[in-house]
Amino acid sequence: MLTLAHSMRPNDLKSAIIPNPLVVSADATVMEAIALMSSGRSQCDAENHSDNHQQQFQQEARSSCVLVLEDEKLIGVVTERDVVRLSAQQQDLNRLLVREVMAHPVVTLRESDFTDLFLAVNLLQQYHIRHLPLLNEQDLLVGMVTHESLRQITRPIDLLRLRLVSEVMTSDVVCAVSDRSMLAIAQMMAGQKISSVMIVETCSTDNSLQIPVGIVTERDVVQFQALGLNLETCIAHTVMSTPIFSVKPEDNLLTVQQIMEQRLIRRLAVTGEFGELLGIVTQTNLLQALNPTEIYNLAKVLEAKVEQLESEKV
Repeated sequence: MLTLAHSMRPNDLKSAIIPNPLVVSADATVMEAIALMSSGRSQCDAENHSDNHQQQFQQEARSSCVLVLEDEKLIGVVTERDVVRLSAQQQDLNRLLVREVMAHPVVTLRESDFTDLFLAVNLLQQYHIRHLPLLNEQDLLVGMVTHESLRQITRPIDLLRLRLVSEVMTSDVVCAVSDRSMLAIAQMMAGQKISSVMIVETCSTDNSLQIPVGIVTERDVVQFQALGLNLETCIAHTVMSTPIFSVKPEDNLLTVQQIMEQRLIRRLAVTGEFGELLGIVTQTNLLQALNPTEIYNLAKVLEAKVEQLESEKV
Protein backbone atom coordinates (compact mmCIF):
# COMPACT_ATOMS: atom_id res chain seq x y z
CA MET A 1 0.00 0.00 0.00
CA LEU A 2 2.79 2.36 0.91
CA THR A 3 4.46 1.73 -2.44
CA LEU A 4 1.27 2.60 -4.31
CA ALA A 5 0.99 5.97 -2.60
CA HIS A 6 4.63 6.78 -3.25
CA SER A 7 4.31 5.78 -6.91
CA MET A 8 1.83 8.54 -7.72
CA ARG A 9 2.71 10.27 -10.96
CA PRO A 10 3.84 13.91 -10.75
CA ASN A 11 0.59 14.93 -12.46
CA ASP A 12 -1.40 13.31 -9.65
CA LEU A 13 0.43 15.41 -7.06
CA LYS A 14 0.19 18.51 -9.24
CA SER A 15 -3.60 18.16 -9.29
CA ALA A 16 -3.59 18.62 -5.49
CA ILE A 17 -2.11 22.14 -5.83
CA ILE A 18 -4.69 24.92 -5.53
CA PRO A 19 -3.51 27.68 -7.91
CA ASN A 20 -4.07 31.39 -7.31
CA PRO A 21 -4.86 31.33 -3.57
CA LEU A 22 -6.80 34.27 -2.18
CA VAL A 23 -4.39 36.97 -0.97
CA VAL A 24 -4.76 40.19 1.03
CA SER A 25 -2.43 42.82 2.40
CA ALA A 26 -1.69 42.96 6.11
CA ASP A 27 -3.43 46.35 6.32
CA ALA A 28 -6.75 45.05 5.01
CA THR A 29 -9.59 44.74 7.51
CA VAL A 30 -10.75 41.33 8.63
CA MET A 31 -14.14 42.09 7.06
CA GLU A 32 -12.42 42.66 3.72
CA ALA A 33 -10.73 39.29 4.08
CA ILE A 34 -14.09 37.68 4.93
CA ALA A 35 -15.68 39.30 1.86
CA LEU A 36 -12.93 37.82 -0.29
CA MET A 37 -13.45 34.33 1.16
CA SER A 38 -17.20 34.68 0.77
CA SER A 39 -17.04 35.88 -2.84
CA GLY A 40 -14.98 32.81 -3.70
CA ARG A 41 -17.62 30.65 -2.03
CA SER A 42 -20.48 32.41 -3.83
CA GLN A 43 -18.78 31.93 -7.17
CA CYS A 44 -18.47 28.24 -6.39
CA ASP A 45 -22.19 28.04 -5.61
CA ALA A 46 -23.04 29.84 -8.84
CA GLU A 47 -20.98 27.34 -10.80
CA ASN A 48 -22.41 24.37 -8.97
CA HIS A 49 -24.28 23.15 -12.03
CA SER A 50 -21.16 23.19 -14.15
CA ASP A 51 -19.65 19.98 -15.45
CA ASN A 52 -16.22 21.12 -14.35
CA HIS A 53 -16.05 19.37 -11.01
CA GLN A 54 -12.34 20.06 -10.54
CA GLN A 55 -12.88 23.80 -10.93
CA GLN A 56 -15.72 23.73 -8.39
CA PHE A 57 -13.57 21.81 -5.95
CA GLN A 58 -10.60 24.16 -6.30
CA GLN A 59 -12.80 27.21 -5.78
CA GLU A 60 -14.25 25.62 -2.65
CA ALA A 61 -10.81 24.83 -1.21
CA ARG A 62 -9.45 28.26 -2.18
CA SER A 63 -12.15 30.09 -0.24
CA SER A 64 -11.21 28.44 3.06
CA CYS A 65 -8.43 30.95 3.87
CA VAL A 66 -6.65 34.10 2.76
CA LEU A 67 -2.87 34.34 2.58
CA VAL A 68 -1.24 37.61 3.64
CA LEU A 69 1.45 39.09 1.40
CA GLU A 70 3.82 41.98 1.99
CA ASP A 71 6.23 42.98 -0.79
CA GLU A 72 5.17 39.78 -2.59
CA LYS A 73 6.39 37.66 0.34
CA LEU A 74 4.10 35.45 2.43
CA ILE A 75 3.88 36.71 6.02
CA GLY A 76 0.67 35.27 7.42
CA VAL A 77 -2.61 33.42 6.99
CA VAL A 78 -6.20 33.96 8.14
CA THR A 79 -8.48 30.89 8.11
CA GLU A 80 -12.14 30.14 8.68
CA ARG A 81 -11.25 29.05 12.21
CA ASP A 82 -9.81 32.52 12.89
CA VAL A 83 -13.08 34.10 11.72
CA VAL A 84 -15.05 31.85 14.10
CA ARG A 85 -12.76 32.77 17.00
CA LEU A 86 -13.10 36.51 16.34
CA SER A 87 -16.86 36.16 15.90
CA ALA A 88 -17.13 34.35 19.23
CA GLN A 89 -15.24 37.22 20.85
CA GLN A 90 -17.68 39.67 19.23
CA GLN A 91 -14.81 41.69 17.78
CA ASP A 92 -15.51 44.61 15.45
CA LEU A 93 -14.34 43.01 12.22
CA ASN A 94 -14.69 46.26 10.26
CA ARG A 95 -11.99 47.90 12.37
CA LEU A 96 -9.72 44.93 13.06
CA LEU A 97 -6.73 44.65 10.72
CA VAL A 98 -5.51 41.40 9.23
CA ARG A 99 -2.00 41.95 10.62
CA GLU A 100 -3.46 41.96 14.14
CA VAL A 101 -5.04 38.53 13.86
CA MET A 102 -3.13 36.57 11.19
CA ALA A 103 -1.21 33.43 12.09
CA HIS A 104 2.54 33.84 11.51
CA PRO A 105 5.08 32.63 10.69
CA VAL A 106 3.46 30.32 8.14
CA VAL A 107 4.46 26.68 7.67
CA THR A 108 5.29 26.33 3.97
CA LEU A 109 6.60 23.74 1.53
CA ARG A 110 9.00 24.30 -1.36
CA GLU A 111 7.19 23.41 -4.59
CA SER A 112 10.21 21.41 -5.78
CA ASP A 113 9.99 19.31 -2.58
CA PHE A 114 6.36 18.35 -3.17
CA THR A 115 7.17 14.94 -4.60
CA ASP A 116 5.50 12.78 -1.97
CA LEU A 117 1.93 12.65 -0.70
CA PHE A 118 3.01 11.59 2.79
CA LEU A 119 5.40 14.53 3.20
CA ALA A 120 2.52 17.00 2.82
CA VAL A 121 0.14 14.93 4.97
CA ASN A 122 2.73 14.69 7.76
CA LEU A 123 3.36 18.46 7.73
CA LEU A 124 -0.36 19.16 8.08
CA GLN A 125 -0.67 16.68 10.93
CA GLN A 126 2.57 17.66 12.67
CA TYR A 127 1.67 21.35 12.84
CA HIS A 128 -2.12 20.84 13.21
CA ILE A 129 -2.82 23.01 10.18
CA ARG A 130 -5.14 22.64 7.20
CA HIS A 131 -3.41 24.86 4.62
CA LEU A 132 0.12 24.42 3.29
CA PRO A 133 1.33 27.20 0.95
CA LEU A 134 3.85 26.26 -1.74
CA LEU A 135 6.76 28.59 -2.55
CA ASN A 136 9.15 28.62 -5.47
CA GLU A 137 12.93 28.99 -5.26
CA GLN A 138 12.53 32.79 -4.94
CA ASP A 139 10.15 32.34 -1.96
CA LEU A 140 7.23 33.58 -4.05
CA LEU A 141 3.79 32.05 -3.57
CA VAL A 142 2.80 29.61 -6.32
CA GLY A 143 -0.17 27.81 -4.75
CA MET A 144 -1.21 25.75 -1.75
CA VAL A 145 -2.34 22.29 -0.78
CA THR A 146 -5.07 21.60 1.76
CA HIS A 147 -6.68 18.67 3.52
CA GLU A 148 -9.33 18.75 0.81
CA SER A 149 -6.96 18.80 -2.14
CA LEU A 150 -4.81 15.98 -0.73
CA ARG A 151 -7.94 13.93 -0.05
CA GLN A 152 -8.85 14.35 -3.72
CA ILE A 153 -5.74 12.57 -4.96
CA THR A 154 -6.08 9.57 -2.62
CA ARG A 155 -8.66 8.10 -4.98
CA PRO A 156 -6.28 5.51 -6.50
CA ILE A 157 -5.25 4.24 -3.10
CA ASP A 158 -7.03 0.97 -2.35
CA LEU A 159 -6.20 1.40 1.33
CA LEU A 160 -9.47 3.31 1.77
CA ARG A 161 -11.39 0.16 0.86
CA LEU A 162 -9.75 -1.70 3.74
CA ARG A 163 -10.54 0.77 6.51
CA LEU A 164 -13.96 1.09 8.13
CA VAL A 165 -15.68 4.25 9.33
CA SER A 166 -15.80 2.80 12.85
CA GLU A 167 -11.98 2.67 12.93
CA VAL A 168 -11.41 6.38 12.32
CA MET A 169 -14.60 8.23 13.26
CA THR A 170 -14.76 10.70 16.12
CA SER A 171 -17.32 9.46 18.65
CA ASP A 172 -17.30 12.53 20.89
CA VAL A 173 -19.38 14.91 18.76
CA VAL A 174 -20.15 18.43 19.97
CA CYS A 175 -23.90 18.98 19.58
CA ALA A 176 -26.44 21.74 20.10
CA VAL A 177 -30.20 22.04 19.89
CA SER A 178 -31.76 23.94 17.03
CA ASP A 179 -32.86 26.98 19.05
CA ARG A 180 -29.30 27.93 20.11
CA SER A 181 -28.01 31.25 18.80
CA MET A 182 -25.25 31.32 16.21
CA LEU A 183 -23.14 33.33 18.64
CA ALA A 184 -23.38 30.52 21.21
CA ILE A 185 -22.47 27.97 18.55
CA ALA A 186 -19.51 30.05 17.35
CA GLN A 187 -18.35 30.24 20.96
CA MET A 188 -18.62 26.44 21.26
CA MET A 189 -16.50 26.03 18.12
CA ALA A 190 -13.90 28.52 19.29
CA GLY A 191 -13.74 27.18 22.85
CA GLN A 192 -13.29 23.56 21.79
CA LYS A 193 -11.32 24.32 18.60
CA ILE A 194 -13.64 22.33 16.38
CA SER A 195 -14.78 22.97 12.82
CA SER A 196 -18.47 22.12 13.19
CA VAL A 197 -21.35 21.64 15.60
CA MET A 198 -24.03 19.03 14.94
CA ILE A 199 -27.61 20.20 15.45
CA VAL A 200 -29.69 17.42 17.01
CA GLU A 201 -33.15 16.66 18.30
CA THR A 202 -34.27 13.93 20.71
CA CYS A 203 -35.63 10.72 19.23
CA SER A 204 -39.41 10.57 19.68
CA THR A 205 -39.31 6.91 20.80
CA ASP A 206 -36.15 6.97 22.91
CA ASN A 207 -35.06 10.11 24.74
CA SER A 208 -31.51 8.81 25.10
CA LEU A 209 -30.92 8.92 21.34
CA GLN A 210 -29.94 12.10 19.49
CA ILE A 211 -31.01 12.43 15.86
CA PRO A 212 -28.85 14.75 13.68
CA VAL A 213 -31.04 17.25 11.80
CA GLY A 214 -28.46 19.79 10.63
CA ILE A 215 -24.92 21.04 10.95
CA VAL A 216 -23.21 24.41 11.33
CA THR A 217 -19.61 24.76 10.17
CA GLU A 218 -16.81 27.31 10.26
CA ARG A 219 -17.54 28.04 6.62
CA ASP A 220 -21.13 28.95 7.53
CA VAL A 221 -19.92 31.46 10.13
CA VAL A 222 -17.75 33.14 7.47
CA GLN A 223 -20.79 33.40 5.18
CA PHE A 224 -23.01 34.80 7.94
CA GLN A 225 -20.44 37.47 8.77
CA ALA A 226 -20.16 38.40 5.09
CA LEU A 227 -23.94 38.75 4.93
CA GLY A 228 -23.93 40.98 8.01
CA LEU A 229 -26.14 38.68 10.07
CA ASN A 230 -26.41 39.30 13.80
CA LEU A 231 -25.04 36.10 15.31
CA GLU A 232 -26.62 36.86 18.66
CA THR A 233 -30.17 36.89 17.28
CA CYS A 234 -29.65 34.37 14.46
CA ILE A 235 -30.98 30.94 15.48
CA ALA A 236 -29.34 27.70 14.33
CA HIS A 237 -32.41 26.04 12.79
CA THR A 238 -32.91 28.95 10.38
CA VAL A 239 -29.39 28.77 8.92
CA MET A 240 -28.07 25.24 9.53
CA SER A 241 -27.17 23.00 6.58
CA THR A 242 -29.72 20.26 6.10
CA PRO A 243 -30.32 17.43 5.31
CA ILE A 244 -27.41 15.65 6.94
CA PHE A 245 -25.43 13.24 4.80
CA SER A 246 -24.50 10.15 6.78
CA VAL A 247 -22.74 6.80 6.68
CA LYS A 248 -22.81 3.67 8.83
CA PRO A 249 -19.93 2.49 11.06
CA GLU A 250 -19.48 -0.59 8.88
CA ASP A 251 -19.08 1.43 5.65
CA ASN A 252 -15.55 1.68 4.26
CA LEU A 253 -13.63 4.91 3.81
CA LEU A 254 -13.86 4.74 0.04
CA THR A 255 -17.62 5.26 0.42
CA VAL A 256 -16.91 8.29 2.61
CA GLN A 257 -14.44 9.63 0.05
CA GLN A 258 -16.96 9.29 -2.78
CA ILE A 259 -19.77 11.05 -0.90
CA MET A 260 -17.48 13.91 0.13
CA GLU A 261 -16.30 14.32 -3.43
CA GLN A 262 -19.78 14.20 -4.97
CA ARG A 263 -21.29 16.60 -2.44
CA LEU A 264 -18.25 18.88 -2.01
CA ILE A 265 -18.47 18.51 1.78
CA ARG A 266 -15.84 17.94 4.47
CA ARG A 267 -17.67 15.82 7.04
CA LEU A 268 -20.38 13.17 7.39
CA ALA A 269 -22.49 12.07 10.34
CA VAL A 270 -22.16 8.45 11.42
CA THR A 271 -25.57 7.07 12.34
CA GLY A 272 -26.95 3.85 13.79
CA GLU A 273 -29.93 1.61 13.18
CA PHE A 274 -32.49 4.20 14.27
CA GLY A 275 -30.78 7.17 12.65
CA GLU A 276 -29.17 8.11 15.96
CA LEU A 277 -25.85 9.99 16.02
CA LEU A 278 -22.87 7.73 16.75
CA GLY A 279 -20.04 9.96 15.57
CA ILE A 280 -18.63 12.07 12.78
CA VAL A 281 -16.07 11.33 10.08
CA THR A 282 -14.12 14.17 8.47
CA GLN A 283 -11.54 14.63 5.75
CA THR A 284 -8.97 14.85 8.57
CA ASN A 285 -9.95 11.31 9.57
CA LEU A 286 -9.41 10.19 5.98
CA LEU A 287 -5.93 11.69 5.87
CA GLN A 288 -5.11 10.12 9.22
CA ALA A 289 -5.84 6.75 7.62
CA LEU A 290 -3.02 7.54 5.18
CA ASN A 291 -0.49 8.26 7.89
CA PRO A 292 2.55 6.02 7.29
CA THR A 293 2.38 4.70 10.87
CA GLU A 294 -1.27 3.75 10.39
CA ILE A 295 -0.44 2.03 7.11
CA TYR A 296 2.42 0.11 8.73
CA ASN A 297 0.16 -1.04 11.57
CA LEU A 298 -2.54 -2.10 9.12
CA ALA A 299 0.04 -4.00 7.05
CA LYS A 300 1.12 -5.91 10.18
CA VAL A 301 -2.51 -6.81 10.97
CA LEU A 302 -3.11 -7.99 7.40
CA GLU A 303 0.14 -9.96 7.46
CA ALA A 304 -0.95 -11.70 10.68
CA LYS A 305 -4.34 -12.52 9.14
CA VAL A 306 -2.70 -14.00 6.06
CA GLU A 307 -0.41 -16.14 8.23
CA GLN A 308 -3.43 -17.31 10.25
CA LEU A 309 -5.33 -18.25 7.08
CA GLU A 310 -2.32 -20.11 5.74
CA SER A 311 -1.85 -22.05 8.98
CA GLU A 312 -5.54 -22.95 9.06
CA LYS A 313 -5.27 -24.11 5.45
CA VAL A 314 -2.33 -26.36 6.34
